[in-house]
Amino acid sequence: METDLMSCFYLLLLMVICDGFHVRGPSGPLIVQLGGSVMLPCFVETPLPMQELEIEWKRNDSETLVHWWQNGESHPESQNPSYRERAHFFIEEIAQGNFSLLLTNVTREDAGVYKCAVYTNKDSDETLIEIKEIERLIVSGAHVISAYAGEDITLNCSVDSHIPAENIEQVLWMKMDGEILVLLYEHGEVHTDSSHERYMDRVELFSAEERNKGNFSLRLKDVRTDDKGLYTCSAFSGAFSDNTTVEVQQLGFSSMQVGIFVLCALGFVIGSLILGYFSYTSFKNNDDSGRALAIQWGHVLCPNITMAIVFILWGVTDGFFTEAATCSALNGFRILFLLWIALHLKTVQGYPRQIINRLAIPLQYAVISVIAYSPIVVDVWYNITTGGKVGLLIFLLSGPLSTLLYILYIITTVCRGRTLQEGAGLSHDITELSNFLRLFVIINTYGFQSGLLALALIPVFAQNFIYRCLYYLPTYLSWISWMILEVVTASASIYVHYVFVDNVKERDALTCVTAFLHILTAMIMFISIKYSSGRESDSRNTGTQQRLSHLVVFMFGSVVVVLVNAVVLLVELILKARKGQRTVDLRVVLLPTECVFAVCCIALQISAFWKRNRISIREEIDRLGRSCGCKQEHRDSPPQCDEHELENLAPEAQPSGS
Repeated sequence: METDLMSCFYLLLLMVICDGFHVRGPSGPLIVQLGGSVMLPCFVETPLPMQELEIEWKRNDSETLVHWWQNGESHPESQNPSYRERAHFFIEEIAQGNFSLLLTNVTREDAGVYKCAVYTNKDSDETLIEIKEIERLIVSGAHVISAYAGEDITLNCSVDSHIPAENIEQVLWMKMDGEILVLLYEHGEVHTDSSHERYMDRVELFSAEERNKGNFSLRLKDVRTDDKGLYTCSAFSGAFSDNTTVEVQQLGFSSMQVGIFVLCALGFVIGSLILGYFSYTSFKNNDDSGRALAIQWGHVLCPNITMAIVFILWGVTDGFFTEAATCSALNGFRILFLLWIALHLKTVQGYPRQIINRLAIPLQYAVISVIAYSPIVVDVWYNITTGGKVGLLIFLLSGPLSTLLYILYIITTVCRGRTLQEGAGLSHDITELSNFLRLFVIINTYGFQSGLLALALIPVFAQNFIYRCLYYLPTYLSWISWMILEVVTASASIYVHYVFVDNVKERDALTCVTAFLHILTAMIMFISIKYSSGRESDSRNTGTQQRLSHLVVFMFGSVVVVLVNAVVLLVELILKARKGQRTVDLRVVLLPTECVFAVCCIALQISAFWKRNRISIREEIDRLGRSCGCKQEHRDSPPQCDEHELENLAPEAQPSGS
């Protein structure tokens, strides 16, 4: 029995020795991610002697040597160059029978059948491993484009994927500087409405047939100087993503921009410098002839109308409509500003002079307010219900309608030959109402707070308070209190705009706008004071020193301010053509310059107000002081009412020449 068992054991051992070893591989084809790593399985269940072991990895289709192991070490120098430093053994596990190969940085050419052959002195075996599919998502097309502004260009982007192009989840075109969304393709549809406003209606992809071939190139129409920069085309599908970049550089000026350069140069050189010189000469020589008047009108009209047109053209070509509209309005309505301050206004008699005196500043205030705050109102309009839209419309129209009715009132009053003294403070009341509406829009848009709303209502309530004080306080002291209140209100309004507007660009611009509008409010207040005091005659042109100061302010507004506008616009065009992006919001430069000009005009108003009323103001201050002194003395010693001292002070309140 024991002999039979031993016979069976030796028989089985002989069968194993005769059968040799079997090399095992994967149970099926492998699917590999492009650019990733993959392990090609190859192993034996029983470890083999290392001294006589040889392992050979080859491509089964081309017999290309992938890797080789012999005499206890690998031989990377024998590898095909395409696999060098990419195919590696698990050296520590070879002794245990693991002959698998690690293939890194997989390429599309790595797809195919691989053979793992194992040799010993007595036997050999092999197995086949197939890399069936390379999962890939490759985006290509990187290049550089040079073009002229106004041309149409194509930004190349090609998507190569094992996934059908119509099943790609998303393709995204972005402008890198500023992370601006140019165009979005998602789930088979092109979402043009999601593009940034700068690229709205100017970008498109190729046809659906081209997209199915993987062509996601972008067609950019009417190239602008601010289109210069780096663009990325990114594709996404599941866990796969890739991108490529396209650079748009060396953008030349379009014919429209060349025209802007020419108009700026001609408007300033001819309108401001040449006509300004002749206009200054006529002012200096007191020349009131028709020729001098024509030169003076040309000096006011030509440069400002030219710059207004230039900013409109700039807004059309570059697409910054709100900014361009504000700058154009500043230049256009500066004409009324200059006519209001100009010395030659004395030659304009009758209805035009009266209308300009009363409407120049309020009209500029109204136009700048509407243009600067319209985008905010539009945003609010689209975010509220129908009932809210009706209420907002009624609420906001009160300011423009009041201004329109006031303009009609002034024109009809002047044409009927009636005095403008009645209702002199009406324009200031309308302006204060508009200030409240502006501040209310900002507070309601960027976060409603009851405290800030109360701050916005201060000027409205203060109007009634000061009007009541006019019955108890001296007139000129009430007006001085009014001026102080205007400074406090303007400071609060500027603070609210700067702190609560979250968009940095709009915050800076709106802060400058509100400062300028409050300066105009102060100018309107002085005009109201002048007419309410019954002094309609223009005293600005009396006196050599006063005439010189007005001439300096007039030349500053008609020459220096125009020069700043022209230079800032030209520098912005040049820098944007060179860098491909905006450097500064033009409103942040032009509005402070306009504020300086307006402050100079206020200084002239204050000077005229003081020269005209200084005697009366001193009388009221003395009278108020004597009144307070009398009351105090009456409390201390009632019998002494110091009438004799009042008689002595009375002549001092009436100096000679009063």
